[in-house]
Formats: sequence, structure tokens, C-alpha cells
Amino acid sequence: MKHKIGDRVGAICGSKDGVVDFFGYGVYQGDSEIPFTAGGLLGEISREVKIGNPKILLDSGKVVWGCECWWASEESIKKQLEQAKEVKIVDIEDYRKEWVKT
Repeated sequence: MKHKIGDRVGAICGSKDGVVDFFGYGVYQGDSEIPFTAGGLLGEISREVKIGNPKILLDSGKVVWGCECWWASEESIKKQLEQAKEVKIVDIEDYRKEWVKT
């Protein structure tokens, strides 16, 4: 499914043993250049080859990039979360700190 700018989406960091780490819901802003403070290795590759990456403005006011998460329509993400054993709300800034360490 092709997303349009302004579409409501959700962003998942990952899951393990039925526990989903969830960044939150937000709005797809289109594809943009990733800042150097985000994206880890995939962000670095995107910058190097000058390819834009999906930018998601979370309802929290923070931005998560497509290469930092699994994202889809809000409806699709809600269905995924309903099947989870547990949903943990996580902060993208915390994950970026961890990615820098590795």
C-alpha cells in the first residue's frame, strides 16, 4: 500500500516472545533526508546514496524514520497490537542511544 503525506500510521520498534516495543502513532510526512542523529547504519546508507526515508511525526512530537521501525497504517498497526501478549511504549531517543553504542 502506498502511503500519502498526512496518512495516520503507527511505528513498531520490534517484538520478541509476544511483547511489542511500540513507538506510537503519528502522521506520515513524506520522504526526507535523515539527519545525522538518526537512522543508525541504514540512515547512514540513505544519506550516502542520497535517498529519502519515510519521516513519521509521532503524536508525542518526536520523529521516527522508516529505517528505524516497522510502520504501516494506523489500522494495520492496531490489529498487530491486539494480537500481542504485551505492548510496551518505548522512546525513539532511548533506542538511538543504544544504536550508537553498538
